[in-house]
Amino acid sequence: MENKVKIYITRKKIKNMYLRVKEPDGRVEVSAPYNMKEEDIRRFIKAHEEWIQNAVLRIEEKNKNLKEAPVMAPFMEREMRQKLKKQIESLIKKWEPVMNVSSSGFTIKKMKTRWGSCNVMSHHLNFNLALAKAPEECVEYVVVHELTHLLEPSHNERFWALMEKYLPKAKTLRKQLRDTQIENVI
Repeated sequence: MENKVKIYITRKKIKNMYLRVKEPDGRVEVSAPYNMKEEDIRRFIKAHEEWIQNAVLRIEEKNKNLKEAPVMAPFMEREMRQKLKKQIESLIKKWEPVMNVSSSGFTIKKMKTRWGSCNVMSHHLNFNLALAKAPEECVEYVVVHELTHLLEPSHNERFWALMEKYLPKAKTLRKQLRDTQIENVI
């Protein structure tokens, strides 16, 4: 690689290799099966060299922007929270009967790396305050995404098939959210 990036390789009981660039420090991690040859791992890394560089640069840029971002005034946060609460309540009311699921409630909080989360045991949902500045269709995507976890806890084929069933634009909206940097929103 042009800019030397340290790559951490972990061997696990898995079938395929996985590549991640972790926030906030840009740590590059490769998970590989126990029986995979060192040569195959190097070839995999080489094949993803450009992607790794771009991901590391995105995180560095995100961290730089975060340092420069102004602090939000408390009254602005309160307004954002109220607006988002109404929006989410309305969307949950719309989607629960359609999906035949029931959540136990939701919380809005500041999250650094996620737009939402779902506790599948308690059926409690969490949403990132930053969604208050996201387009409405993206908020709807996150609500449907978290409600879908009540039907399928993991991100497997069934989960994504359900997402497509309920929101045919799910892939496009997911990409739109991925391209939005959470820290730059709040």
